[in-house]
Amino acid sequence: MSHPNQPEYFVINSVCPHSGEVTCVGIFESMRAVSFRLQRMYTSCGDEYRVECFHLSTAEFEAEQLTEQQVTRAKYQKEERDKEAAVKELAEIKANQEVTA
Repeated sequence: MSHPNQPEYFVINSVCPHSGEVTCVGIFESMRAVSFRLQRMYTSCGDEYRVECFHLSTAEFEAEQLTEQQVTRAKYQKEERDKEAAVKELAEIKANQEVTA
């Protein structure tokens, strides 16, 4: 597992060869289960299946990530405001120097 303490779930999606429409065939707890399900399915030439892996996330983890993101955004916005204020101040100083020169 690439994400510790988060279980992996696998999804089989079937892609229609004519319209490209994607249909979820099922959600599975392991690649072994995926393999058995694929063996059970009737397939023909041109059928396309996509196996995807997802990690189950908890509300606590998502809340923690949201808080961290909000802090980062606030820090970035403050830095941008400070940068804009410094640029404005520099422009005013240059304008004052040109007037006095």
